[in-house]
Amino acid sequence: MTRYARRYSVVSSSDRSKSPPPPYSTRPPSPRWRLNEQSPLLRQRGHSGGDSKPASDQVNFHASHCIILLLLLTIFTAIFWYLYHIISGISTSHPYIPSPPPVYSIAIVGAGPAGISALQHLYLGSKNRGLHVNITLFESAPLIGGQLALNDSTGRPVFPYDDPDGIPITAEDIAGTALVWGNPLFTKTSEAILGDHIEFSERPSQEVSYITGDRIISQNVRPYSQTPFFRWMGLIFHYGSSVWQAGGLAKDGTELRNRFVDAPSTTDVIQLMVSLGILDPVQEFAQNGLDSRGIGGAYETEILGPQVERVHSQGIPNISTLAMMLAAAQEDYANAYVGGELIDRLEQIVAATGVTVRTATEVAGIKHEQINDHESKWLVEYGASSPPIREAEPFDRVILAAPNFDLYRASSIDDIEAASVLTYHSTHVTFFTLPSRLDTNDFGDVDQILFHDGQGRYDAFKGIRELAFVREVVRFVDGHTVVEQLYRALSDDDVTKEIRENLGVTWLYQAKVSAT
Repeated sequence: MTRYARRYSVVSSSDRSKSPPPPYSTRPPSPRWRLNEQSPLLRQRGHSGGDSKPASDQVNFHASHCIILLLLLTIFTAIFWYLYHIISGISTSHPYIPSPPPVYSIAIVGAGPAGISALQHLYLGSKNRGLHVNITLFESAPLIGGQLALNDSTGRPVFPYDDPDGIPITAEDIAGTALVWGNPLFTKTSEAILGDHIEFSERPSQEVSYITGDRIISQNVRPYSQTPFFRWMGLIFHYGSSVWQAGGLAKDGTELRNRFVDAPSTTDVIQLMVSLGILDPVQEFAQNGLDSRGIGGAYETEILGPQVERVHSQGIPNISTLAMMLAAAQEDYANAYVGGELIDRLEQIVAATGVTVRTATEVAGIKHEQINDHESKWLVEYGASSPPIREAEPFDRVILAAPNFDLYRASSIDDIEAASVLTYHSTHVTFFTLPSRLDTNDFGDVDQILFHDGQGRYDAFKGIRELAFVREVVRFVDGHTVVEQLYRALSDDDVTKEIRENLGVTWLYQAKVSAT
């Protein structure tokens, strides 16, 4: 009978002698080192030999795996939850469509510097506020530029000697070289629209003669800061402290103009004036402003008075302190715009804004009427001068920027009163050419002559406020080139007869313009 033999290894005494017993330890055996029920002397498989690991390492290994699995499960759950809400939201609701911005229609009557300035601020202001404006420019002349774009009866530019091969009369010839420089608000805004930078070149100093009665009262230098020392001392001796006080007046006027650049967008005129710090100068009479500054006496009537009349066509008693300060600044500084002419820049602005332009179109009337039960608009009636065809178009707002527009073409007395706050004065601008410069014995060797109540030998020029040298022009006589002098005269009335009879002109052209 075969006996069942237990399967375990029999270790001989010799083998034991070769493998000594493990050293004695007082630590209890690890619970993971459980003995096999069949082989109590052997350890379980996987814990023998040198491959065995410490128990703490095995616990950390399994715990890290659990943490990673939990993180992955959390991420996948969040992604699934997010996608579920997105998909369910699209299927159960309509997508959000923002409402379109409001649209306003605005008519600007007059495409001169004032009208183009209004266009610029409307364009940039609406763009910054997320609004949409449809702007229409109306100009009665065939070209934009208003009265500064001098045109003859046929709509062509005015050329000296009526020679189209020459250089036409420009806006700078009419208003002076400081035309663009004198409007920093227009300058900065146009830079924002065209994305360029306007540069100016400082013109050399100029001599100015001041004529009162029958003699030259004074010859000064502009700008004030370039007055030679001994000439300045002579003015101080004659006019006293009014001389340097007037220099401060011109400086303050320049600072006020620069302040207009940061004007806030508001329709509240009083708030606008307060924010710019010009409320007091606007409300103060110019005479009071002169008294507070210590400017008066002969300097006021002989120097400052002719400067103000040259700019505003009005005397000091009829204007505000603000107007006087701006006039003094304009007459003192003369920097020229580098990069072209004003009319060219106006055309660039109109092209960049993409507005609707209707040139050679006369606005015949403006009426405020009820369109329906909930809406009223301004009806602008317009049409070509010839043939006389009239159309009407509704607008939300109308801006009057044309000084020759009849303010009484309105439908109610309120409209008339609101528009009549602007008062315009007509000025005759006469261009003429001379074979040589004006007689230095009569007018001085200067580029500008300002008159105040001319008498005696200047009695023929009594209605003229300014005579100014503009530039040299070239004409052709019998196949030969002749260089002559182009002058400008500003007057309240027609002075063509006086100029022809007293100056021996070779060519003359006169236009009537309006100024505030």
